[in-house]
Amino acid sequence: MSEDQFGQGQILNSEFRIQNYLVSIIIPVYNKAEFIRETLDSALAQTFPHIELVLVNDGSTDGSFDILQEYKEKFPAKIQLIDSPNQGVSAATNLGMQASNGEYIQFLDADDLLSPDKISTQVNLFKGKRKASIATCSYVGFRDSINNYDRVSYGAFSSFESGLDLLLQFWNFQEMMAISSYLTPRELIEKAGPWDESLSINQDGEFFMRVLLHAKEVIYDPDSLVYYRTPGPSNVSQQKSEQAFHSLLASYQSYERTTLAQEDSNRVRIALKKVYQKFIYDCFPQYPDLIAQAEGLIQNLGVPQKTYIGGPKFQMLTKYLGFKNALRLKRFLG
Repeated sequence: MSEDQFGQGQILNSEFRIQNYLVSIIIPVYNKAEFIRETLDSALAQTFPHIELVLVNDGSTDGSFDILQEYKEKFPAKIQLIDSPNQGVSAATNLGMQASNGEYIQFLDADDLLSPDKISTQVNLFKGKRKASIATCSYVGFRDSINNYDRVSYGAFSSFESGLDLLLQFWNFQEMMAISSYLTPRELIEKAGPWDESLSINQDGEFFMRVLLHAKEVIYDPDSLVYYRTPGPSNVSQQKSEQAFHSLLASYQSYERTTLAQEDSNRVRIALKKVYQKFIYDCFPQYPDLIAQAEGLIQNLGVPQKTYIGGPKFQMLTKYLGFKNALRLKRFLG
């Protein structure tokens, strides 16, 4: 019998299947013994019953693996455990993806937390939606306790007609999404391809750029929260080395190649120009060769419009002094 012959019964059957889909929670772990118990408890406390945890120990040396083994022994039906030599978060995440079985994928950093109904609420959002949809929710920042968090007010915390529209929101307004905020159908990830293991920074941004370009709709969940642990100075996302900035610029060049291949328009080029301006903002005045490379990439975009990034005060300075002079003044004033 064809799907068309089911009629209303097909809709009910589809909703039943969604409720019974398996969600894989993929958690790469490298030296997170201080936080990993809280993260695992958060994942296991999800009210959605059909979950598996795929834990990938990425060569931890601080006792994290012993904790993961303890949880594996306690919840053998819920947990897969992979022990791998240290290869970095992208390789560990790819190993987790390969081992996972879920129709939906929940990525979770080893020090972040999910509100209990996060997965259940987002799974319900997919009822009656196209398969190429992706779900998001807000995240809040915290350090020690989720009872004391900082909320950001982003335009990205909304539904969008396409994943590209969400990307343009990120790039135009220098916003971001915690990777744990997404719930992603497996087929979108399969279309996007694996995490780029050559990158040492912004691997998640580059990966989800490719995922979102395949998403026909972004569905925002206003009820759930992700608790994003504010990174310390040793966190990979806080690296300021020349190698880290090389990787960051490479990830932005991937944005340009991949996005323009889908839509080569003025709105996309304007947003990409702002991405490169933000790179210069973060890099300046160190690494002049990388700054010059980013300036060349801006020139090649061929965007005649003046564009502004940063807060209102910096934008005002830029209008009067120019971008580089505004940066010089900002660095001088500290």
